[in-house]
Amino acid sequence: MPSALIIGASRGIGLGLTQELIGRGWEVVATQRSPSPALAATGAQVATVDIDDGETVAALATSLAGKTFDHVLINAGITGGRADTATTVSREAMAQLFWTNAIAPIRAGRILLPLVKEGGSIGFMTSILGTVGGRNHARAELYSASKAALNSLSRGFAVQDIGSRAVAVLNLHPGWVKTDMGGADADIDVATSVKGLADVIAAARPPGQVYVDYKGSSIPW
Repeated sequence: MPSALIIGASRGIGLGLTQELIGRGWEVVATQRSPSPALAATGAQVATVDIDDGETVAALATSLAGKTFDHVLINAGITGGRADTATTVSREAMAQLFWTNAIAPIRAGRILLPLVKEGGSIGFMTSILGTVGGRNHARAELYSASKAALNSLSRGFAVQDIGSRAVAVLNLHPGWVKTDMGGADADIDVATSVKGLADVIAAARPPGQVYVDYKGSSIPW
């Protein structure tokens, strides 16, 4: 059966995707930062990881030594202060936002890449708000900047870390989803998002890198 490792699955899209893949017959290892009864109920193998703490990611990799996955997804992220702007944000809050949304995912990707099967894929949960070429608004400027940074770092990751390996790199936009992060006014529910994401992940084939939404539509970098 296909297999996946999902980092950040205690709620929202990560939890929904875990449920969706298990429902399709995938074997899933999923991580939580703190105990999640909802994740435990999925039947996934559950581990505890804090994306901000590389040592916990490394400990997970060690515990999974000898095992490989068709897909690894780095899903963890934060919104930061919704009202913050480049003018008002504190240095500490900005550092935390960029650390969690851009630096920590790439570090985790580098640690976990050896667990990806040849012919498989590794994904970073980004956002359409991370586009630079397609940006024509000023909404969520700091969150957008953090996701643009993740996209930029992932481009280097695809060249330097993937190299000649037969592993695809997916930058995934889940849509504007009704979650704690997305809010009640979002466009789509979790079930719609994760069904599309699961289809995109299942269809991914190396080589190369794509920046796509949950429908598989390309987004300008």
